[in-house]
Amino acid sequence: MRRRRLLFSALLLLPVIACSVPDGSAVVTPTLPTTSGFPYVAEVMEHRCGTLDCHGTVARNLRVYGDEGLRFAASDRPCVPAATTDTEVGQDYDSVVGLEPEEMSAVVAGHGANPDQLSMIAKPLGIESHMGGTVFSVGDDTYTCLTSWLSSATDTAACLRAMPSMICGVAPTSAFDAGVLDAAPD
Repeated sequence: MRRRRLLFSALLLLPVIACSVPDGSAVVTPTLPTTSGFPYVAEVMEHRCGTLDCHGTVARNLRVYGDEGLRFAASDRPCVPAATTDTEVGQDYDSVVGLEPEEMSAVVAGHGANPDQLSMIAKPLGIESHMGGTVFSVGDDTYTCLTSWLSSATDTAACLRAMPSMICGVAPTSAFDAGVLDAAPD
């Protein structure tokens, strides 16, 4: 009988313990990668990952907008306008950093150490299952572009080498593509 009372008391307390409220005064500030080199990263991701049958769809957790595929403005079409807009780059940034915020923060706080703990690196490397298969390998220009951005030192030259020679009929080093309006490649 005593055992039943203890069990009954424990069962009554379980919901109270399990449903505790988090501390409202706790503030967690994530460490995010820089936005300054991201237009280059966004352009590489758009070309490598942003096709309409891959991450260029609103149905994916990681969405990639840009001039080669999914457009953010309903009136825009692929290559019209012939540039990825600032709004699209901003949406891409939010999508990338919002995908795994805790892991992203840890990688960036570690100055880019262990980037393969992020799905955006592990999946296209083939470390984790990826419907798109292996997209790049350690040390190639795409990998260098993405991981240098995670270490807050975007290798824009690697990013530009990872892009196709023409995007929407214009070289990616043109003034409107890959964020080159006010920056020269490293």
